[in-house]
Parts: sequence; C-alpha cells; structure tokens
Amino acid sequence: MDMQEFFQDRRNQAMFGGSVLFMLIFPIYFALVPSLVGLDGAGASDSSGTWAVSFTEESFIQIEDGVIINEGETYDSNFMLTEEMIGENRNVASVTIEVSCNDNDDVPPTFNDGGSGESDLAGVTGELQDQSASGNCGGGNAFSMTWNIIEGYDGAPYEVEGKMSDIITQWSDNESARGDWLVGITADINSNPLQFLAPDDSEDYDITWTALVFEMSMEPVLNIDDPTTE
Repeated sequence: MDMQEFFQDRRNQAMFGGSVLFMLIFPIYFALVPSLVGLDGAGASDSSGTWAVSFTEESFIQIEDGVIINEGETYDSNFMLTEEMIGENRNVASVTIEVSCNDNDDVPPTFNDGGSGESDLAGVTGELQDQSASGNCGGGNAFSMTWNIIEGYDGAPYEVEGKMSDIITQWSDNESARGDWLVGITADINSNPLQFLAPDDSEDYDITWTALVFEMSMEPVLNIDDPTTE
C-alpha cells in the first residue's frame, strides 16, 4: 500500500491525525505535571524550568492588654506556636513581639516610664538567637523584636528559572520556630520624687505576638511563540 492509498482510507486518516495530536500534546502535558501533582510529588521536585512562584499568607496574633508590671518586676510573656497551627506544607516567615505603653500619669510628663525585654528561646526549635530591646512609653511603642525565620522572604510573587527542589528548599523554615516563645518584660518606672500624692510605681503594658505563616505555590511558565509575529 502506497501513501496515497493509505490516506484515502478514513480509518488510517484518523489514526494518523491522532498520532500527530499526541506528539503535540505529550510534551505540554509533562510540562504541566509538576503543578498538577503538587509540591510534594515524587518526581515533580526534580523538574527544571521557568516557574511562577507565589505565596498565601496567614498571621497568628496573640494580644495581652493592660498587663500591670511594678517597678523592677519582670513579667514573662509566652507565645506557643505548634505544628498543628502552622499546618501541612506551610512555613514560618517571621515572629514578632511588640510591647507598647502610654505613660500619662506623671507630673510633669518629662518623667517617662519605659520597659525592657529579653527573650528565652530554649523551648523553640531551630538555631535562633535570643534578643533584647528597651524603650520608653513616650511614643506609645516601647520596643519590639522580630525574628526573620526565612532570610529574604517578603511575600512578593516572582518568576524564576531553576529546579523545583531548589526553590522549595529556599523557602523552607526547616521546621524552625516551633515551640514556646518567651520574653521577659521588666518595668522601668521613672517617677517624680516630689509627687507624693498617688506616686507612680507601675505601668500598663500591651503585648502583641505575631507569627507570619505562608504556603508557597508554583506553576510552570509556558512560553508559546505566536507564529503571526515571526
């Protein structure tokens, strides 16, 4: 059977058309496989190409309002961050504590209370460094501390060329930041020695913990040339 006789048969025409269509779809399908199977697919993590990377964020916030601390005393503020809270396929970007106060009971107001804090991360996973900070109540926010768990994370989407496994590793927290976060807050009361009526001996502090958690998504970027522009 020559080629002319082959293509005169409708069954042969259909078989040939199906083969050509399969040849076109086959590479496109496998380019899309990584996004279809998810980030934890067995073979997907070794795929290379151009990727559109994006992030979905969630914040866990704990607030302690009006904590009264006397002069020279220390209050231990705890924040528990567990694997169950973080969730599967999600990572911790940062943890922040903010301590604020408003010293409005001193006469004259030049006698401004303040506070200081020291962290104790013995109960937290990962190689995180303890921090200390201090400040006064004049501006409302006495002090804050932030631990950036993943260096360079800003939550902005981007495109990059490379291997999927390398990108996943770049945005992994390596299971750090889980556990009991603790910061000891010490009051620094600066009272007027001539204020005998209702002397200032304590301060109210508002304490806010914020853990920023994210999930990363990756989609392959398919660059298909427009034949009309060639």
